[in-house]
Amino acid sequence: MTTQSTPFDVLIIGSGIAGPCLAFWLHKLLPSSTITILERAPEPRLGGQAVDIRSAALPIVERMGLLQAIKDKTTTEEGVDFVYTDGKTKASFPASGDSEAQSMTSEYEILRGDMAKILYDNTKDMENVKYVFDETITKIDEIPEGKVNVTFANHLKPALYDVVIGADGMSSRTRRTVFGHGPNNDDYLYRLGQYGAFFKIPRTDEDTNFAQWYNASHGRLILKRPDQYGTTRVYMAVTDSNLSRFDEIDEILKKKGVKEQKEWLAKQFEGAGWMTERMVKGMMDTDEFYMQQIAQVKMPEWSKGRVGLLGDAGYCPSPISGVGTGAAIVGAYVLAGELSRTPEDVPGALKRYDATARPFVEKVQKVIPGAPQIANPQTEWGLTLFNKTMGFLSYPFMRKFGGLLGKFVPAFGGTQWDLPDYGSAQKS
Repeated sequence: MTTQSTPFDVLIIGSGIAGPCLAFWLHKLLPSSTITILERAPEPRLGGQAVDIRSAALPIVERMGLLQAIKDKTTTEEGVDFVYTDGKTKASFPASGDSEAQSMTSEYEILRGDMAKILYDNTKDMENVKYVFDETITKIDEIPEGKVNVTFANHLKPALYDVVIGADGMSSRTRRTVFGHGPNNDDYLYRLGQYGAFFKIPRTDEDTNFAQWYNASHGRLILKRPDQYGTTRVYMAVTDSNLSRFDEIDEILKKKGVKEQKEWLAKQFEGAGWMTERMVKGMMDTDEFYMQQIAQVKMPEWSKGRVGLLGDAGYCPSPISGVGTGAAIVGAYVLAGELSRTPEDVPGALKRYDATARPFVEKVQKVIPGAPQIANPQTEWGLTLFNKTMGFLSYPFMRKFGGLLGKFVPAFGGTQWDLPDYGSAQKS
């Protein structure tokens, strides 16, 4: 940790998980920081589905002293069942009970909103951290004096910062403003051929503490999961390697609203069987709904001068990786650590952050070959083969073998990555 008396002005764009995690570590490792966290919503955004704390993120969260707070807010999920149309369980994968060899259900499964609130509550009263809501950026210019001049859309006046960090998600405005739309005009997005919606519905006696995964033909998926608030969280998705199938929803996401998004998804799930009617009705009735393309963000560099990208804004591994939150936590820790080493050389610190964290990010961005199509078959024959495969993998001796994956595969808790030591915060 570097001791510096000159104030070090930091602007973090995005108040989800990555941004507050960065603020936490800058407060600990670079006390001279004055940190502004910008959020375009009028208040903290605490919605969303379950996220996992896995892999190299676990020791970082432990150093932050937050593991117990996370345990207190776990979703109560005890495992995952794969079901057929009649609802009969054909494959069951209980939680392993081992954080180093996790199953499909993490030992630290927590709603995104609960995780964001834990980080918000642990940073909002830090004297060098200020949250600004209902605000976003319109322009970012690096000036010769070694500062970044930022212009805002609403009530903040233009201001100068030593470093600006975009932690504003997969569709990052910071990324588009500073890095453009990429050489292929694709906003640096690597499309995975899946579009999904997250929402919550009332819990009924049909729901248990096991998540339930259901596939229908034509790449349709329903994944419903418990929470500790008496409701059920649902992920409904459509997968297809033929990307033209998504032309209509692409236009809807760009130009229309939630009503049209729900209607598109309801149409896709006509005749899908199982609990589809309940899921669609719940979707139509809920106010908590979010739909997005499932994609990865892949960039050759995460920084330009004194502007850097963090978490999904720079290297979203996609929800199917299981390590999106972990990558954000790891990235925040490394970024704060490198800035604390050389606050007088921000561009150099950002380059070291890239070089240090990128091997981990590249590892977690490697999804299972053929995913997500392999787990979302188009044909009835494909569904039969997939269900038989999952049934075989659910045998106890295979589950024990699968648990060993957690020692090597980040998506299942592997920690085969050397965590840099920048100095510790309080221990849990």
